Amino acid sequence: MRKRVNYSVLFLVSLLFCSPFPGKASTLSVAEGEDNGWTEGYDLSFRDSKNNVLTLNQLKGKVVVINLWATWCPPCLAEMPSLDQLYKDFKGNDTIIILSVDIDGNLSASRKFMAKRKYSLPVYQLNSALPNGLSTTSIPTTIILDKAGKLVIKHVGGMNFGSQKFRKSLLDLSKE
Repeated sequence: MRKRVNYSVLFLVSLLFCSPFPGKASTLSVAEGEDNGWTEGYDLSFRDSKNNVLTLNQLKGKVVVINLWATWCPPCLAEMPSLDQLYKDFKGNDTIIILSVDIDGNLSASRKFMAKRKYSLPVYQLNSALPNGLSTTSIPTTIILDKAGKLVIKHVGGMNFGSQKFRKSLLDLSKE
């Protein structure tokens, strides 16, 4: 009975994090020219498992897709295969960068998780706090910045990164 209760609790808790309509979770789109809380001069930074630091200032001139996730998050795990495929498909594209950011801050555990599932997507953790316009209390959250580093979309909830419409939007942004 105890195992049954634990599985039931796990199921109910996971439902709290799931949207019944994939891709339809609350989405914030930021219109051009709207004040999106992004502070000029703020340089968000990320750290990889080898302690290399990557900053948004280094990525100016590129479209940046930042996916915030955790290994314990069911919707995060559900979108991970399509995120990994997106990374593989755009790996050679110098104008689109995909950053998988584990919010737990345990890069060793994240790397083991990725290796076990044979994902090739590198994992980062935040090396600085998210500015107000990008911060979130829910995951997964996907943030897309244009080549100038301005917020284009902040999407809270699972996404299908394999959708042709999404991929075309990224390519269009990279040509602007």
